[in-house]
Amino acid sequence: MKWDLFKRGKARPSRFALNNRRVTGVVTGLPGGVKVVLFLLAFTLGGALFGWGSWALFETYYFRSQKLFVLRDLRNSVTITTGKTLTPDLICEVLGIREGINLFSLKIEQKRQELLEQAPNIRDITIVRRMPDKMNINIIEREPIARVGSNGRVVDDEGVVFIRYAGTGGLPMIKGGDEFAQIKPGDRVSGNEMAAVRLVNNSLRPECRLRLLVLDTTKDDYLLLTLSDHRQAKFAWDGMQDAEKNTEAKMQKQFDQLGKAMESDIGRPCQQWDATQSGRIFGTPPGVQ
Repeated sequence: MKWDLFKRGKARPSRFALNNRRVTGVVTGLPGGVKVVLFLLAFTLGGALFGWGSWALFETYYFRSQKLFVLRDLRNSVTITTGKTLTPDLICEVLGIREGINLFSLKIEQKRQELLEQAPNIRDITIVRRMPDKMNINIIEREPIARVGSNGRVVDDEGVVFIRYAGTGGLPMIKGGDEFAQIKPGDRVSGNEMAAVRLVNNSLRPECRLRLLVLDTTKDDYLLLTLSDHRQAKFAWDGMQDAEKNTEAKMQKQFDQLGKAMESDIGRPCQQWDATQSGRIFGTPPGVQ
Protein backbone atom coordinates (compact mmCIF):
# COMPACT_ATOMS: atom_id res chain seq x y z
CA MET A 1 0.00 0.00 0.00
CA LYS A 2 1.36 3.37 -1.05
CA TRP A 3 -1.09 5.80 0.56
CA ASP A 4 0.98 6.05 3.73
CA LEU A 5 4.02 7.41 1.87
CA PHE A 6 2.28 10.62 0.97
CA LYS A 7 0.21 13.07 2.74
CA ARG A 8 -1.66 15.74 0.81
CA GLY A 9 0.67 15.27 -2.16
CA LYS A 10 3.93 15.79 -0.18
CA ALA A 11 6.55 13.26 0.84
CA ARG A 12 7.32 12.81 4.44
CA PRO A 13 10.66 14.24 5.65
CA SER A 14 13.33 11.60 5.76
CA ARG A 15 14.70 10.78 9.12
CA PHE A 16 18.14 11.07 7.55
CA ALA A 17 17.60 14.69 6.50
CA LEU A 18 18.97 17.49 8.63
CA ASN A 19 18.27 21.18 8.26
CA ASN A 20 16.55 20.62 4.92
CA ARG A 21 19.71 18.97 3.49
CA ARG A 22 19.53 15.50 2.16
CA VAL A 23 22.06 12.98 3.41
CA THR A 24 22.74 10.25 0.90
CA GLY A 25 25.27 8.24 2.95
CA VAL A 26 28.04 8.73 0.35
CA VAL A 27 31.30 10.42 1.53
CA THR A 28 32.12 13.24 -0.86
CA GLY A 29 35.29 14.66 0.79
CA LEU A 30 38.51 13.62 2.64
CA PRO A 31 38.93 14.03 6.37
CA GLY A 32 40.71 17.24 7.44
CA GLY A 33 43.77 15.40 8.81
CA VAL A 34 44.33 13.55 5.54
CA LYS A 35 44.12 16.81 3.63
CA VAL A 36 46.77 18.38 5.86
CA VAL A 37 49.11 15.41 5.43
CA LEU A 38 48.68 15.44 1.64
CA PHE A 39 49.29 19.18 1.55
CA LEU A 40 52.49 18.81 3.59
CA LEU A 41 53.71 16.01 1.34
CA ALA A 42 53.03 18.04 -1.78
CA PHE A 43 54.71 21.10 -0.25
CA THR A 44 57.78 19.08 0.76
CA LEU A 45 58.05 17.45 -2.65
CA GLY A 46 57.69 20.80 -4.37
CA GLY A 47 60.33 22.35 -2.11
CA ALA A 48 62.73 19.48 -2.80
CA LEU A 49 62.24 19.81 -6.55
CA PHE A 50 62.71 23.57 -6.35
CA GLY A 51 65.89 23.17 -4.27
CA TRP A 52 67.32 20.57 -6.61
CA GLY A 53 66.58 22.72 -9.64
CA SER A 54 68.07 25.79 -7.99
CA TRP A 55 71.25 23.92 -7.06
CA ALA A 56 71.57 22.50 -10.58
CA LEU A 57 71.22 25.99 -11.99
CA PHE A 58 73.68 27.39 -9.45
CA GLU A 59 76.22 24.63 -10.14
CA THR A 60 75.97 25.15 -13.89
CA TYR A 61 76.23 28.91 -13.56
CA TYR A 62 79.09 29.05 -11.04
CA PHE A 63 81.05 25.81 -11.00
CA ARG A 64 80.92 24.78 -14.66
CA SER A 65 80.89 28.11 -16.39
CA GLN A 66 83.68 28.55 -18.91
CA LYS A 67 83.09 32.27 -19.20
CA LEU A 68 82.31 33.58 -15.73
CA PHE A 69 84.65 33.48 -12.70
CA VAL A 70 87.47 31.88 -14.71
CA LEU A 71 91.04 32.77 -13.78
CA ARG A 72 92.68 33.95 -16.99
CA ASP A 73 95.70 35.95 -15.79
CA LEU A 74 97.43 34.24 -12.87
CA ARG A 75 100.06 36.93 -12.31
CA ASN A 76 97.69 39.89 -12.25
CA SER A 77 94.56 38.26 -10.84
CA VAL A 78 95.99 36.43 -7.82
CA THR A 79 97.58 38.45 -5.01
CA ILE A 80 99.66 36.35 -2.61
CA THR A 81 101.26 37.75 0.54
CA THR A 82 103.70 35.37 2.22
CA GLY A 83 106.52 35.42 4.73
CA LYS A 84 110.19 34.61 4.39
CA THR A 85 110.16 31.03 3.15
CA LEU A 86 107.07 30.30 1.05
CA THR A 87 106.99 31.53 -2.54
CA PRO A 88 103.81 32.46 -4.47
CA ASP A 89 104.55 29.76 -7.06
CA LEU A 90 104.69 27.10 -4.34
CA ILE A 91 101.41 28.32 -2.84
CA CYS A 92 99.67 28.18 -6.23
CA GLU A 93 100.98 24.66 -6.82
CA VAL A 94 99.81 23.37 -3.44
CA LEU A 95 96.39 25.02 -3.67
CA GLY A 96 95.87 23.93 -7.28
CA ILE A 97 95.50 27.48 -8.61
CA ARG A 98 96.18 27.76 -12.33
CA GLU A 99 94.99 29.70 -15.32
CA GLY A 100 91.68 28.48 -16.73
CA ILE A 101 90.30 27.26 -13.39
CA ASN A 102 86.84 28.32 -12.24
CA LEU A 103 87.28 30.06 -8.89
CA PHE A 104 84.12 28.45 -7.50
CA SER A 105 85.40 24.97 -8.33
CA LEU A 106 88.27 25.48 -5.86
CA LYS A 107 87.41 23.98 -2.46
CA ILE A 108 88.95 26.78 -0.43
CA GLU A 109 88.47 25.47 3.11
CA GLN A 110 89.66 21.97 2.20
CA LYS A 111 92.77 23.34 0.47
CA ARG A 112 93.42 25.66 3.39
CA GLN A 113 93.37 22.80 5.90
CA GLU A 114 95.61 20.67 3.70
CA LEU A 115 98.19 23.45 3.45
CA LEU A 116 98.14 24.03 7.22
CA GLU A 117 98.75 20.32 7.80
CA GLN A 118 101.53 20.08 5.23
CA ALA A 119 103.37 23.24 6.29
CA PRO A 120 103.76 23.58 10.09
CA ASN A 121 105.62 26.86 9.52
CA ILE A 122 102.31 28.49 8.56
CA ARG A 123 100.40 30.07 11.43
CA ASP A 124 97.31 31.11 9.48
CA ILE A 125 95.94 31.41 5.92
CA THR A 126 93.23 33.66 4.54
CA ILE A 127 91.84 32.99 1.04
CA VAL A 128 89.29 35.42 -0.38
CA ARG A 129 87.58 35.37 -3.80
CA ARG A 130 87.04 38.75 -5.44
CA MET A 131 84.43 38.66 -8.13
CA PRO A 132 84.51 38.06 -10.95
CA ASP A 133 87.98 36.55 -11.49
CA LYS A 134 90.41 37.59 -8.75
CA MET A 135 91.69 36.05 -5.55
CA ASN A 136 93.62 37.30 -2.50
CA ILE A 137 95.75 34.93 -0.41
CA ASN A 138 97.40 36.08 2.81
CA ILE A 139 99.77 33.74 4.66
CA ILE A 140 101.16 34.42 8.12
CA GLU A 141 104.30 32.38 8.77
CA ARG A 142 105.56 31.38 12.17
CA GLU A 143 108.61 33.21 13.48
CA PRO A 144 111.24 31.07 15.24
CA ILE A 145 112.48 32.13 18.65
CA ALA A 146 114.70 29.14 19.53
CA ARG A 147 116.35 26.08 18.05
CA VAL A 148 115.27 22.65 19.30
CA GLY A 149 117.79 20.39 17.63
CA SER A 150 119.65 19.84 14.40
CA ASN A 151 118.45 19.82 10.79
CA GLY A 152 116.90 23.27 11.01
CA ARG A 153 114.29 22.46 13.65
CA VAL A 154 113.05 25.55 15.45
CA VAL A 155 110.10 26.53 17.65
CA ASP A 156 107.87 29.61 17.79
CA ASP A 157 106.25 31.35 20.75
CA GLU A 158 103.30 28.90 20.65
CA GLY A 159 105.61 25.91 21.03
CA VAL A 160 105.09 24.60 17.48
CA VAL A 161 108.11 22.93 15.89
CA PHE A 162 108.92 23.57 12.22
CA ILE A 163 111.87 23.83 9.85
CA ARG A 164 113.79 27.04 9.20
CA TYR A 165 117.36 27.01 7.93
CA ALA A 166 118.19 30.63 7.22
CA GLY A 167 118.85 33.19 9.94
CA THR A 168 118.54 30.87 12.95
CA GLY A 169 122.20 30.49 13.99
CA GLY A 170 121.94 33.21 16.64
CA LEU A 171 118.81 31.82 18.30
CA PRO A 172 118.99 30.22 21.77
CA MET A 173 119.13 26.44 21.89
CA ILE A 174 116.60 24.45 23.93
CA LYS A 175 117.99 21.07 24.95
CA GLY A 176 116.09 18.11 26.35
CA GLY A 177 116.31 14.36 26.79
CA ASP A 178 116.62 11.69 24.10
CA GLU A 179 112.89 11.74 23.39
CA PHE A 180 112.91 15.49 22.89
CA ALA A 181 115.82 15.16 20.47
CA GLN A 182 113.52 13.19 18.13
CA ILE A 183 110.84 15.86 17.98
CA LYS A 184 109.30 16.32 14.52
CA PRO A 185 108.02 19.32 12.57
CA GLY A 186 104.38 19.90 13.42
CA ASP A 187 104.76 18.69 17.03
CA ARG A 188 104.00 21.02 19.93
CA VAL A 189 106.33 21.08 22.95
CA SER A 190 105.03 20.80 26.52
CA GLY A 191 106.25 20.62 30.11
CA ASN A 192 109.71 22.02 30.81
CA GLU A 193 110.31 22.54 27.10
CA MET A 194 107.26 24.82 26.86
CA ALA A 195 108.42 26.63 29.99
CA ALA A 196 111.74 27.22 28.22
CA VAL A 197 109.87 28.59 25.19
CA ARG A 198 107.97 31.04 27.39
CA LEU A 199 111.19 32.16 29.04
CA VAL A 200 112.94 32.70 25.70
CA ASN A 201 109.99 34.72 24.43
CA ASN A 202 110.03 36.84 27.60
CA SER A 203 113.76 37.48 27.25
CA LEU A 204 113.16 39.16 23.88
CA ARG A 205 111.86 42.26 25.64
CA PRO A 206 114.07 45.28 24.79
CA GLU A 207 114.55 46.10 28.47
CA CYS A 208 115.65 42.56 29.38
CA ARG A 209 119.23 42.51 30.71
CA LEU A 210 120.07 38.86 30.04
CA ARG A 211 120.69 37.10 26.72
CA LEU A 212 120.12 33.36 26.69
CA LEU A 213 122.43 30.94 24.87
CA VAL A 214 121.25 27.48 25.98
CA LEU A 215 118.29 26.28 28.05
CA ASP A 216 118.69 22.73 29.40
CA THR A 217 115.30 21.18 30.30
CA THR A 218 116.47 17.75 31.48
CA LYS A 219 115.99 18.53 35.19
CA ASP A 220 112.49 18.05 36.55
CA ASP A 221 112.26 21.10 38.80
CA TYR A 222 114.33 23.80 37.10
CA LEU A 223 115.88 25.04 33.86
CA LEU A 224 119.63 25.27 33.61
CA LEU A 225 120.39 28.50 31.75
CA THR A 226 123.63 29.30 29.99
CA LEU A 227 123.90 32.98 29.15
CA SER A 228 125.71 34.66 26.29
CA ASP A 229 128.70 35.38 28.58
CA HIS A 230 128.72 31.66 29.55
CA ARG A 231 127.59 32.22 33.13
CA GLN A 232 125.02 29.66 34.29
CA ALA A 233 121.92 29.83 36.45
CA LYS A 234 119.40 27.37 37.80
CA PHE A 235 116.04 29.00 37.19
CA ALA A 236 112.46 28.19 38.18
CA TRP A 237 109.21 29.93 39.12
CA ASP A 238 105.93 28.96 40.70
CA GLY A 239 103.68 27.18 38.21
CA MET A 240 106.51 26.70 35.71
CA GLN A 241 104.95 23.56 34.22
CA ASP A 242 101.33 24.61 34.60
CA ALA A 243 100.11 25.15 31.04
CA GLU A 244 96.60 26.14 32.16
CA LYS A 245 97.64 28.88 34.56
CA ASN A 246 99.10 32.23 33.58
CA THR A 247 102.43 32.50 35.39
CA GLU A 248 104.13 34.98 33.03
CA ALA A 249 104.21 37.73 35.67
CA LYS A 250 105.96 35.49 38.21
CA MET A 251 108.45 34.30 35.60
CA GLN A 252 109.27 37.83 34.45
CA LYS A 253 109.69 39.13 38.00
CA GLN A 254 112.08 36.30 38.88
CA PHE A 255 114.03 36.70 35.65
CA ASP A 256 114.38 40.48 36.09
CA GLN A 257 115.60 39.98 39.66
CA LEU A 258 118.19 37.50 38.40
CA GLY A 259 119.34 40.03 35.79
CA LYS A 260 119.74 42.81 38.35
CA ALA A 261 121.68 40.54 40.70
CA MET A 262 124.02 39.30 37.95
CA GLU A 263 124.68 42.82 36.69
CA SER A 264 125.37 44.30 40.11
CA ASP A 265 128.93 45.08 41.21
CA ILE A 266 128.90 42.21 43.70
CA GLY A 267 127.26 39.74 41.38
CA ARG A 268 129.18 40.41 38.17
CA PRO A 269 132.14 38.14 39.07
CA CYS A 270 129.88 35.21 40.03
CA GLN A 271 129.72 32.44 37.43
CA GLN A 272 127.12 30.15 39.03
CA TRP A 273 123.66 31.25 40.14
CA ASP A 274 120.59 29.76 41.78
CA ALA A 275 117.21 31.39 41.10
CA THR A 276 114.94 28.45 41.89
CA GLN A 277 113.24 30.04 44.91
CA SER A 278 110.77 32.86 44.41
CA GLY A 279 112.26 36.22 45.36
CA ARG A 280 115.63 34.74 46.37
CA ILE A 281 118.71 34.87 44.17
CA PHE A 282 122.02 33.26 45.12
CA GLY A 283 125.36 33.74 43.42
CA THR A 284 128.49 31.65 44.00
CA PRO A 285 131.62 33.81 44.35
CA PRO A 286 134.70 32.87 42.30
CA GLY A 287 136.78 30.12 43.87
CA VAL A 288 133.88 28.78 45.95
CA GLN A 289 132.77 25.26 45.09
